[in-house]
Amino acid sequence: MKLMIASGFDAAYKSFPLAFAVTKDVSIDSWRWFLTRIREKVTQRKGLCLITRHHPDILAVVNEPGSQWKEPWAYQRFCLTHLCSQFSRLFPDHHHHTEYLVMQAGSSTQKAEFDSYMKDIKEKSPEGWKWLDRIPPHQWALAHDSGLRYGVMMIDRKALFAVCRSFQKVAMTGGVMLLFSEMKDAFDVSFSCSRGSLHRGDVYTENVMRKFQESLIGSGAYVVTPLESDAFQLMEKYKEYKECIVELNDSTCTCGKFQRKRFPCLHALAVFQKMKINPLPYVDDCYSVESYYKTYEATFSPVPEMSAWPEASGVPTLFPHVILKKEKGKEKAKAKARSLLVMKS
Repeated sequence: MKLMIASGFDAAYKSFPLAFAVTKDVSIDSWRWFLTRIREKVTQRKGLCLITRHHPDILAVVNEPGSQWKEPWAYQRFCLTHLCSQFSRLFPDHHHHTEYLVMQAGSSTQKAEFDSYMKDIKEKSPEGWKWLDRIPPHQWALAHDSGLRYGVMMIDRKALFAVCRSFQKVAMTGGVMLLFSEMKDAFDVSFSCSRGSLHRGDVYTENVMRKFQESLIGSGAYVVTPLESDAFQLMEKYKEYKECIVELNDSTCTCGKFQRKRFPCLHALAVFQKMKINPLPYVDDCYSVESYYKTYEATFSPVPEMSAWPEASGVPTLFPHVILKKEKGKEKAKAKARSLLVMKS
């Protein structure tokens, strides 16, 4: 049995489970059913960013006529980790140099750096470069993303499956009910945390404030020079004097991180510190405590009794394992051995 999960990110930048399904096989049909149900039961919002594997079955479903996972309903992006693994399988490199270059190209925030890495990939693996060049760069490279993915480049499978810890134990009706219960508990914990932050009067999550404190330590390494129209030039004091330009009116920086993550980069924080400007208005609302609270304030409707469930067709009847009764003497030991083997299967 396979577990399919759809997840998002909350304001604390933690994995936020949206939906899960148990299926025997993962195929075009199961992906179509899963993605369609998410649109019907979970969200009808436009402008979503859908981060998936670069897999032909998912691509086929997303691009079907009438799909609500195509633009402008949704903007598909690819997980960089899966893309690198796929590249490595198709174009083996025993030293993993080329796979490293793909990772660097995808995670770079500047187009010039992206182009430089792509040039190196072309020299080392011409066929791999052709394959990669056929994939629109905005779907896998951060430098070409317009901020839709908020800097999220990878699908964290451990975080994704953390809520569904019991799936390996049981995966039928009881298992699904247990997964539902665990998800409800996870929501209750997050709701309690968000409510506590709201009552304390916090504007942004603890994760955001911690990032501010960590970044402010390094922001003193820059020389800030005011330019025109709320623009600032920054030069590093102790390195090769690499220049960056921060424009506060547009919330952008030439390093690319400010606009990609919708969160002030180190250069922007250096400007705020130098000019004594409050940085919080330049943080996207998605990181706010209010958004955090709204994410988890909805209540879970209880699952109805099984007698109220709709009849399923084409589903096989599964019977429990037979555990043999204990017998006397040698037969007793044999029966015990057989029953243990059945329990382990």
